[in-house]
Amino acid sequence: MSEEVINKELAALNEETLKAGKEVEQFTRKLMIPIWNKRRDVIKKIPNFWTQAIGNSPLFALNPSENDIEALENLTDFYVEYDEKRPDYRKVTATFKKNDTFKNETLTKEFIINDEGEDEVISKDTIDYHSGKAPNNKKRKADDEDEDDFDFSFLDWFTSDDNSIGATLSDEIFPAAVEFFHGDEDSDEDEEEIELGSDDEDEEDETPSKKKSKK
Repeated sequence: MSEEVINKELAALNEETLKAGKEVEQFTRKLMIPIWNKRRDVIKKIPNFWTQAIGNSPLFALNPSENDIEALENLTDFYVEYDEKRPDYRKVTATFKKNDTFKNETLTKEFIINDEGEDEVISKDTIDYHSGKAPNNKKRKADDEDEDDFDFSFLDWFTSDDNSIGATLSDEIFPAAVEFFHGDEDSDEDEEEIELGSDDEDEEDETPSKKKSKK
């Protein structure tokens, strides 16, 4: 059998594997959605759950802006909706307490992600900043033009046509939110017991962790 024939057979098997993988993901997601809904009710009892979960993710190891940190400190709910008929569809909704940076109570973004790189933003919100709080994008661009690191802004993502981290938020961080909340399981320093109840004064003193999480 020639090398060309073998390569074609391997390519066909790879396509079958990818297709089966997507079907497994869709089936798993279908089973998990009711569990994620129950989880949503439970974590409402945990102060700063999403602040810590997303703050522990690799995304916030990328030098977030002051506005991003403010947003994360006031984040009360983060939820992703999927569509069984459109497996590549995602709708991300973030809910915030009143804060000094922006007036929006919720930010929502709908988008399509797929393996072919044909991502599409269906809808996005506009952030209504308080006076003097809107980011100076020109200054930020000038400050970052000599840096090679990936530039990420949690707030800017909701308003932009860029969807480069949409899959990370919807398919990695959201499903594994509890694991991200606890941080690195190998570190004794990161193991904390969950304290039920809410204390707004304590919440104001907490800042997002820059730790990278073990996936």
